[in-house]
Amino acid sequence: MRAVALSSVPTLMTMQEGVMALSKAEQCRELARLVGIPLMETEVAEVAERFESLMRELERLTQLDLAHIQPVLVFPEEEA
Repeated sequence: MRAVALSSVPTLMTMQEGVMALSKAEQCRELARLVGIPLMETEVAEVAERFESLMRELERLTQLDLAHIQPVLVFPEEEA
């Protein structure tokens, strides 16, 4: 296995910082491009606002203290 210097590997934070430097509309266009969703120019403002709202809600969820919450089995295991 070849060793790779960590400084030569792009980090998520570096990529995030690059994306965050873009305007909301540019972030929206880039996200749509990356996931292969065609986005008309007339849709950019609305999609960007919805995406920003979603990101705010996700941030709120990351702030929840879930240390004492037990995982729930959503899909029961099939019996053999």
